[in-house]
Order: sequence, then C-alpha cells, then structure tokens
Amino acid sequence: MRSPSQNVLRALIGGVSVGLALLTVLVGPLGSIAAAFVLIVLTPFVVIDPASRLTALLIALHGVHWLMSNSVPDGWRDWALTFLVAVGLLTIHLAAALSTALPAAAPVPRASVRRWLRRGAAVIGLSVPVWALLASQTVSRPEGDPVVTFAALAALAALGLALWLSLVEPSGQRKDR
Repeated sequence: MRSPSQNVLRALIGGVSVGLALLTVLVGPLGSIAAAFVLIVLTPFVVIDPASRLTALLIALHGVHWLMSNSVPDGWRDWALTFLVAVGLLTIHLAAALSTALPAAAPVPRASVRRWLRRGAAVIGLSVPVWALLASQTVSRPEGDPVVTFAALAALAALGLALWLSLVEPSGQRKDR
C-alpha cells in the first residue's frame, strides 16, 4: 500500500512523461508517433517502480525522442520549448528520486518536499542564464569571438561550485540536514 504523497509523486511522473511524449509529437516537425507510443507504454512501468533502471531509460528516451524530432533551436519559441522539455525531464527525475527515498508506504514529509523543490529550483535557476545566453546567441547571431560565451559558461560553473561548497561543511556533511 502506498501513501497518498507517494501516489502524487508517481502520478506526477506519469503525467509529465505522457505530456512530454505528446508535446514532442505535436511540436516536432519530425515527431514520431511510434516513439511516443513506446514512451507512453514504458511510463506505467516507471510509475510502478521508479527505483528501477527503467526510469533512467525513460528519461534518456525522452531526450533522444526530442532531439530526433526537432532541429537545432534557432528562435525563441524553439528555445522555450527545449527549456520546457528539460524542466519536464528534471521533474520526472526529481519525482522518481524523491519517491524512492522512502518506503512506498511512508508519507513524504513536507520538509523533504521543500528541500527537493529548492534543489530543483536551484538547478533551473542555474540553467536559465545558460539557456538565455544560448537563445540570444542563436536569435541575434552577434559577430565576435565565441570565447565570451565559453567564459560565461565557465563563470556559471564556478558559481555552481561555489554554491555547492557553501552548502558543505569542512567535515563533508551538508549544512541543511
């Protein structure tokens, strides 16, 4: 028997997975109905057992399906859709990971949900500047040296490392626990 909070997490996995499969077929010029069908058939197996390796397979297949169905983004709409798919994949990953952190019968504590939401928001927050930089580069195609782009990416990586180091005490234990 699963707790209601576990059921919500698993429903989130299923809903987002089916939504991503349908979105890819609807907006991708090369969207494959057969690939979407395979993803939709695989989804219940992941919902039943999110701790299995099928979860990683589902996420990877969603990524491959999106990449095969769409060309390289060259406008704001394409970049926004790509970002939406990336957030969907992150949602599936986080919901599956959180649902396997506790036994299925145990309710998920609100503090854990808040912590995982903060972590997801941090990933998205650190991704938005990179996404915006790439989107603006492809829309405006400025002349100049692409080294600036890579310098900005390196700066964001350094910022992410600094954030991570600020959350870890010298003993190696996380501060938020």
